Amino acid sequence: MAESKNAEMDLAAFRDDLATLRRDVASLIEHVKGGAADTVQNAAEQIDRGARGFCHEAGAEGERSAKAIGAWVEKQPVLALLIALGVGYVGARAFLR
Repeated sequence: MAESKNAEMDLAAFRDDLATLRRDVASLIEHVKGGAADTVQNAAEQIDRGARGFCHEAGAEGERSAKAIGAWVEKQPVLALLIALGVGYVGARAFLR
C-alpha cells in the first residue's frame, strides 16, 4: 500500500513537472516568434530607409544632370542642335530597318 502511495505521488509530481515544462516550452516558442517578427520588422525598416535614400539621391543626381545639360545647351545651342539631329537621324534609320 505504501508503495502504491509513493508511486501515485511520484506520478503526480511527474505530471506537474510535465505541465510546467509544457508551459515553459510554449512561452519559449512565443518569445522566439516575437523575436523573429521584430528582426524581420527591423530588416524591412532598414531596407525601406535605404530605398528611400537611394530614390532621393537618384532624383537629386538627375536634377543636377538636367541643370548641367541645360547650361551646356545654352552655351552651345548650335552644337546641341546638330547632335540632336544626328541622334534623331541614326534612331530613325535604325527604327526603319
